[in-house]
Amino acid sequence: MSKPPALPTAMPGGALMPFLSARKRHETCDVVFEMIGGAERLAAEADKDSDGFWEFMKLWGKGLPKMSNTEHSVSEGVESLLEKLDERDAAENARLINGTFMEVET
Repeated sequence: MSKPPALPTAMPGGALMPFLSARKRHETCDVVFEMIGGAERLAAEADKDSDGFWEFMKLWGKGLPKMSNTEHSVSEGVESLLEKLDERDAAENARLINGTFMEVET
């Protein structure tokens, strides 16, 4: 069973568009938001009662950045990491000659 076609969207000027890109949809919503009172009216509606407040918090929460599970942390400073690298190179019989490490056979 096929899906029925999407209904066309009406633009602020009254023109009909069968498809709106996400960018155009955001632009249109921004224009309409300003036309109906903008941030001042949104604040007044959210401040009317507790239901308005919680509805606003749900709306606001949708715009927050999503958390990622990737953690980037360096528990030690760069100096200690460089010392560990030097220790590893020394353990592998490497010697610095003219700014580059050369392998030394013993």
